[in-house]
Amino acid sequence: MNINHLLLLLLLAFLTSCGNSSDKKKVTIDDFNKKFEDSLVPIPDKNYSVFYAKIKGNSNDTIRLSISPIKTENPKKYYYFIGDFEKEIRSDYYGESNKYITLDPYKATEGKIELKYQL
Repeated sequence: MNINHLLLLLLLAFLTSCGNSSDKKKVTIDDFNKKFEDSLVPIPDKNYSVFYAKIKGNSNDTIRLSISPIKTENPKKYYYFIGDFEKEIRSDYYGESNKYITLDPYKATEGKIELKYQL
């Protein structure tokens, strides 16, 4: 195998490792006509210690974000955002279950949000 093939393989490995996976995702949301729902699934035999989310963007009214270990219509806790915002959320996580993320436009009709979340 020559050096060009090796460099190509390394580049491909790097590019495939940078994208979304089952335990790490990044999305941009600008459709405020429906809820955004997604989940993170832990990779077997991988060690975890923290759930991390970063939400950044703007909205013309209140939106709410919920993070839950079960898929539910009535989560126990919401994070509320309005106007221009940027917030990081961290919590202990040890791979015990999936994490379900719901971004509800709630009262907002316009805006743009970047959401990164990972186990």
